[in-house]
Amino acid sequence: QNPAFESTEVGRIDSSLRTPGLLFTVSGAAWLFISGLVGLYAMLKLVAPSLLDWVPFLTYGRVKAVAVNALTHGWATNAAFALVLWIMSRLSERAPDFDFRRFLVVPAGVVYNILVTLGILGIFWGEGRPFFLLEMPAELGTGFMMCFLLILVWPILDYCRRKRRSAFISQYYVLGGVFWLVWTFSITQMVIGPEPVAGVVQIIAASWFSHAFVWVWLTPVALATAYYLLPKLLGLPVENYYLSFFGFWCLAFFALWGGTAELVGGPVPLWIQVMGYVCGFLLILPVTSIAINLWHTTFHPKLTSSDDGKTADVQMRRFNVMWSSPTGRFIVTGAVVFPIFGLLCALDSLPHSREALQFTYWQDALFLLGVYGFYSMIAFGGIYFMLPRLLGREWPSANLMISHYKYSVIGIATAAICLFWAGSAQGAAIADTHNDNLAIVKASWMPLLCSLAGFLFILMGQVCFLLNVMRMACGCNTGSSQAKGGPALLNHAEERANA
Repeated sequence: QNPAFESTEVGRIDSSLRTPGLLFTVSGAAWLFISGLVGLYAMLKLVAPSLLDWVPFLTYGRVKAVAVNALTHGWATNAAFALVLWIMSRLSERAPDFDFRRFLVVPAGVVYNILVTLGILGIFWGEGRPFFLLEMPAELGTGFMMCFLLILVWPILDYCRRKRRSAFISQYYVLGGVFWLVWTFSITQMVIGPEPVAGVVQIIAASWFSHAFVWVWLTPVALATAYYLLPKLLGLPVENYYLSFFGFWCLAFFALWGGTAELVGGPVPLWIQVMGYVCGFLLILPVTSIAINLWHTTFHPKLTSSDDGKTADVQMRRFNVMWSSPTGRFIVTGAVVFPIFGLLCALDSLPHSREALQFTYWQDALFLLGVYGFYSMIAFGGIYFMLPRLLGREWPSANLMISHYKYSVIGIATAAICLFWAGSAQGAAIADTHNDNLAIVKASWMPLLCSLAGFLFILMGQVCFLLNVMRMACGCNTGSSQAKGGPALLNHAEERANA
């Protein structure tokens, strides 16, 4: 701990968020490991269906739902809670005189993780629902809603009491993500809650929420983190700042309504499907503008001529600065994956693509690329930057951070490529009317087998992250030169100047 730093405004802000930040980070890391372990088993079930087939709660349908919910509602949402609370408090530039957050946010966070545990157990028990990202029993919905309100009201209050009258783009994304999560979840619970509305409205609401959860909750949190940390790591402002606001409003307008594209051919009004096609494809606008904004800020290519004027060299010094930072390495990777994920989603919204790939592993590849390749990589970078400042000490192991990054990148690339391969082969086999069900299964067997290596690497990265987080929480520093030098480059003088 540094008493001189904690007496500053930034130090008081960080110390007020120490307990909730640590709670959400440790909980998220634990859920991430569980999702990786169960997800690897789910992939094994695809290539070896008879594996433990005598255990009822270990069937493929249940374990896949558990892996997805542990990843999204366990890891992703816990990490998002920690990041939005910290970023909005930092940008408000006001430390609380008497902080009620630790008395409301911490109990709400504990209850939230208990509810996630009950939901996971309910899925294992066979009480899950047939809606993607909404498989947990409907009776838990009211409890989740109360937790969301108790946790996410604080970023709004911090924004209202901010020092500056103008707002940063990160604050826009945090406020948007908070509002959209509460709004979409509350509407969905009214439609498919304990007393669901009859008819096809249920599937419309479910597809709307599953799309919105990724695009207007996880995506804004990741972008808020990237826009907040890039200038701090580089010591320079965001390039073409106006593009960030253009991207935000385009995302707000189009991202909410693209989910209904997956209802192609379903018993729903045609205008709902068309709205999903159009809005899903127009995600190209925010994705392109945000990607240009982040890439130009990160890489900032500069063309320099040689002395003779005949040759030129492209220098990207900012990229070298980002790559030397553990936080920057993860954020740069997420920023590179974001346009790939966004453009593939936009193309996947088109009718022809949906008809060919709707019920294939192509959708699993897109989900992995978005939630893990984009969101989680930026969230990792945010946590690697945030946690040392909350706890006042460096990460105990730089080697674990490096291994986490390497395993994650190799695993994501391998798993995503193999799942795209499996989805393409499966779609082609389904389109051939001469193929029976067994031929369709055999068409995707080899890429699914190869994807096991990717999921194993992802699990190894998750183990490295969990070990580092647990050692950080327990204060188990190694005492090595790397730990003393600071793998997260913790610099209290810089914090006082730039926060």
